[in-house]
Amino acid sequence: MMNYIKKMRQEKRDYREFKQRVAALPTPYEQAMISLEKYLWNLASGAAMYTVLKNILDMFEAAVADGATVEQVVGDDLVAFADNLLEEFPEATWMTKEKEKLQRKAFKR
Repeated sequence: MMNYIKKMRQEKRDYREFKQRVAALPTPYEQAMISLEKYLWNLASGAAMYTVLKNILDMFEAAVADGATVEQVVGDDLVAFADNLLEEFPEATWMTKEKEKLQRKAFKR
C-alpha cells in the first residue's frame, strides 16, 4: 500500500511539472499543447498516452529553442497531427484495447 501511495504522489508531482512546462511555452505552443492534451486524453489513456504527451512537449520545447513556429512543427491541421500520433502509438488508445477485448471474448482467447 505504501508503494502505491508513493507512486501516486510521484505521478502527481510529475504531472504538475508537466503542466508548469506547458505554461512556460510561448502562447501559440501552449495553446496547441493544451488542445492536443484534451483531444488525446479523450481517445487514449494511461501511462502510454502520458509518455506521448511528454514527448510532444519535449519536441515543442526544442522547436521553441530553434526558433520554429508551431505551424512548422504540427502543420496546418492540429487534428491530423494528433491523429497521426495516435496511429504511431495504437497501444495507447482505448479503442485498440476495446478491440482486443472484443476479439478475445469472441474467440475465448
